Amino acid sequence: MEQFKEKESYGDVNPFTGIWLKTRETVRYVIEEKSMGFVILLMILSGISSALVGAFDSEMNQMMPVWGILLGSIIAGPIFILLIYAIMAGVYFITGKLFKGTGTYTELFKATGAAAIPQIWLLPVYLIWILAAPSTYFAEPLGTSGGGGELIITLVGSVLITVVTIWSIFINAKAIGEAHRISSWKGFFTIMIPSIVIGIIIVAIVVLIAILFIGLSV
Repeated sequence: MEQFKEKESYGDVNPFTGIWLKTRETVRYVIEEKSMGFVILLMILSGISSALVGAFDSEMNQMMPVWGILLGSIIAGPIFILLIYAIMAGVYFITGKLFKGTGTYTELFKATGAAAIPQIWLLPVYLIWILAAPSTYFAEPLGTSGGGGELIITLVGSVLITVVTIWSIFINAKAIGEAHRISSWKGFFTIMIPSIVIGIIIVAIVVLIAILFIGLSV
């Protein structure tokens, strides 16, 4: 009977809208009620979105047609992002233990997928921007920008992407916190600690390579 009541309480939860303001409730709903297939679908869609972000302010449109970029994003984006999310879930699973988190790897994987929903919302924004104003989406030579219509699309797109990106930081912190059953602040540091460590490692490697290069050139 308790299980039946719990499912009834989830009846009004829509993951695609609830993630914005009812993040913890939505993430718990995805963890408890949604299948792994649903979560992977979320990751696939966010992977396409992430691949399109990678083409932003690049010269990819000078190397291949727009349809080729879109096709490449559809194929490569999901593969890459699934691998990244699988690794991230493992990292968050381990790091969360520092804050006495109790989430399992599966729960962290589902929470990571749920937290990717805002990126799915941005997918049509990228598509409209690329198709309607490619000269402002890709790195074009000076003087090739379009007229007022393209400037409006660029402005609206930039504002939406900035707002969603900033809000996604809070969503991710709450999602990881809910999966581990810890506070959102602890969820935030669960995300930040490995990011800082990885950043330090990358900087150290770059500095070491630079020192070796300078030493060999002397």
